[in-house]
Amino acid sequence: MSTQPPVVTDELGLPAATALAGTPPTETGLIPTDPPNWLMLGLVAAYTLALAALVFAPGGTLLDRLRTLDSGICAQLPTHSFYPASQQLPLCARNTGVYVGFTVTALMLLAAGRLRAARLPATPVAIVLGLAIAVMGVDGFNSLFLDLHLPHLYQPHNLLRLATGLGTGTAMAAFLIPVANGLVWRADDTRASFGSFGQLGAMVPVLALVFLGVASQVPWLLYPLSLAGSAGLVTALSLVNLVIILGVSGRIARHETARQVFPVLSCAVALAIIEMLALALLKAAALRALGAPA
Repeated sequence: MSTQPPVVTDELGLPAATALAGTPPTETGLIPTDPPNWLMLGLVAAYTLALAALVFAPGGTLLDRLRTLDSGICAQLPTHSFYPASQQLPLCARNTGVYVGFTVTALMLLAAGRLRAARLPATPVAIVLGLAIAVMGVDGFNSLFLDLHLPHLYQPHNLLRLATGLGTGTAMAAFLIPVANGLVWRADDTRASFGSFGQLGAMVPVLALVFLGVASQVPWLLYPLSLAGSAGLVTALSLVNLVIILGVSGRIARHETARQVFPVLSCAVALAIIEMLALALLKAAALRALGAPA
């Protein structure tokens, strides 16, 4: 009775000879492919036109358009806002802190080479960041109770709103960016966004400078702060959309290069803009229905 030698297979159960013959031992549809050049050029052109329209379109200023874009997310109360160059920022003090904080934290992660980190902050760091979010929640409810003429702990102040917002913005970036990275990239970067208190401590002087810049209300910071806040808002919402799109489409952990991610990220950005404009229109309609100034 003759016997045949066992077939040697790889980790996916395919014959080893298949891999040796040059066929990638990957599941159908999981092989990453680069988008065509025409799609990349079209997306770059679309971004260019959108930014040009934001800056140069007639019928309003850049600040007017940023305020409209952000209005569905932020109440933009005049008494809760900062006024560099005597112009109200597109976001209130608290949201300016949150989304400028998100932007500068993402830029710091980029500068440190950890923008693709796919691990959440180390547990002790995560606890501190969670406390920063909780502090903003306490300050927010305290301010709400005052507005509702209810008992409150202390007199709210825009500087407190800004400071607690900055802490929350850093926490949002520290948690949201690794979650998105873990779903986007085929090969995980096993580092944490903030793996130690030393890494988190590097954020302190940066956030302090942002705090002083916003609080000083110096005229030349009007546009940098306005753009950084709105960019942080769009980016945060886009990352949430990206996570949802990847989960619904089943394209989790299939990308190897930024070029491969660019089209799906662009869909997430476009969806974020649509969502923000829809919320702005809904808010304006609700205010008109209530007889309040839009």
